[in-house]
Amino acid sequence: MILDMSHLAPCILVASPRILDPNFLHTVILLVEHDDTGAMGVILNRPLPVTLAQICEESRLPFRGDDGATAWRGGPVDPQRGIVLVRGGLPSADDTVLDFTDFISYRKDLLESLLVEPAARFRLFLGYAGWGEGQLDQELENGGWARLPLNPAWLMSTEPTDLWTHAIQSISGSA
Repeated sequence: MILDMSHLAPCILVASPRILDPNFLHTVILLVEHDDTGAMGVILNRPLPVTLAQICEESRLPFRGDDGATAWRGGPVDPQRGIVLVRGGLPSADDTVLDFTDFISYRKDLLESLLVEPAARFRLFLGYAGWGEGQLDQELENGGWARLPLNPAWLMSTEPTDLWTHAIQSISGSA
């Protein structure tokens, strides 16, 4: 059976229990881009053991947010690259709109403005999950990933360690 892969993003990808690669073991991914050249997303359930305050201090950026706010491991590719998931606000033409309230941005100026706004709702992902041409399509056909519709509640889940279990239950219908 050939799946129609032409319009996957945005959506949620849930790693099959068969995926044993430590980069993707029990991951829930926000798929941001998907086209003929490949796909890109960020892992939603891997907080890093480093705070945004620490990152800002090391990068000499001002920070006025929650001292306990963490950065997130977006994936194994290009871990120095920052990707921002924003809830609220107005996206620019360069940003990727996900739904009515959330968008993805790669803009450093936006990140800098969010870092000094205590009420801002955002997540900073370092790195991303990437697939080459046709790779994700093949992995989906082979059952490596399950595809779910975008779930805004999961994008900034306060229980990231339980997110994969919730997603698996959602797939099996037991949630």
